[in-house]
Amino acid sequence: VCRWMADPNELGVSALKRLAKYLIGKPRLLWHYRWQQHIELDTYSDTDWAGCIRTRQSTSGGCIMLGKHVVESWSSTQSSTTLSSAEAELYALLKGAAQTLGLVSMAADFGDTLQGGLWSDASAAIAISQRSGLGKLTNIQTQYLWPRQRVSAKELKLNKVLSTANPADMLTTRLANAE
Repeated sequence: VCRWMADPNELGVSALKRLAKYLIGKPRLLWHYRWQQHIELDTYSDTDWAGCIRTRQSTSGGCIMLGKHVVESWSSTQSSTTLSSAEAELYALLKGAAQTLGLVSMAADFGDTLQGGLWSDASAAIAISQRSGLGKLTNIQTQYLWPRQRVSAKELKLNKVLSTANPADMLTTRLANAE
């Protein structure tokens, strides 16, 4: 629904009406944050490669968690059309890395030290971000390789998560119609 806010059309209005009909009669949602001690930000990222039927662009999704608390989440269409799922997953990982480093920097401004951890279910994106040199990469622009420096400097940790355990998956996967 948010994709059509900048340039509304009948399809967007139809989707908005469908969402409103779904929300009618649903109870309100309350977030209760319990006190916890945690010093690591866990950022989960995922991509729905070429998921947009009209443009064939990928959707990136991610969430940043401080312990069990979600402190930031996003779901957005990638600006470029990617040629492979590995490239799309790398771009999602890059966005997660940038968001994580921003929150680590903000925490440092408040006098708190946080460690950033990136979690992805894409082995290819993790491998690209950990290796030195380009290897067999042909379509990736060098401006997208900056996380390697942050990983080698131990500013970010890269971790593998199963697709079934990745909370960012719900930000990229379309729900089935309940008919």
